[in-house]
Amino acid sequence: MPDAARARRPTALRRPAAGLAGQPGYESHPAYWVTWAGAAAMATWSGARLPTRAEALEAVAGTRPYNCDYLIGDTCSVAEPAHGPGQVHHLLGNVQIWCSDGPDRPVTEPAQRYLIGAAWNTPGTGEEIRAVRSRYLLGSSRGVGVRLVRDSRTTAATGLGAWELAHRLNGWIDVLGGPARPVGELDRLLVTALGAASQPDG
Repeated sequence: MPDAARARRPTALRRPAAGLAGQPGYESHPAYWVTWAGAAAMATWSGARLPTRAEALEAVAGTRPYNCDYLIGDTCSVAEPAHGPGQVHHLLGNVQIWCSDGPDRPVTEPAQRYLIGAAWNTPGTGEEIRAVRSRYLLGSSRGVGVRLVRDSRTTAATGLGAWELAHRLNGWIDVLGGPARPVGELDRLLVTALGAASQPDG
């Protein structure tokens, strides 16, 4: 792409010398196009986990979605108006979230994980919010983000350092270069590598 066209192309990210940063005006917006693998890696690194579908449904019961149905036309700040710093913002709306669990599938088939909630670009009706939907681990869209859970088993102290997380993911990548395996088996190895992040207390 010519430099002039690249300079005109809109983007929400820019690459400064120190690393990636949000485009001015988008610093407080949620990340989206998040895959399940990316959400689980974030949880593992943060010492948190992804909610189960049942937990997420319970948490949003009776909650009115804030930003859905193309009301605003894009994501909005993660700081919800009229909510203070000690409250959960955008419990429902802005982006759908990944869950730690998914539908039962044969071991040879690709794994899937549930999505729940309403996004800026999806309907916000109760029926749509509760609808059972899932995607493959590396699937994503503009309306899919992440919400993390902390409980007695997951604290900042349980987070993996960048080196350990990279080591786990590199081990999975090494398997990809080995003998052919069913995609479902490879997916389940990835889930295991990131499994500390994906399971609730129990």
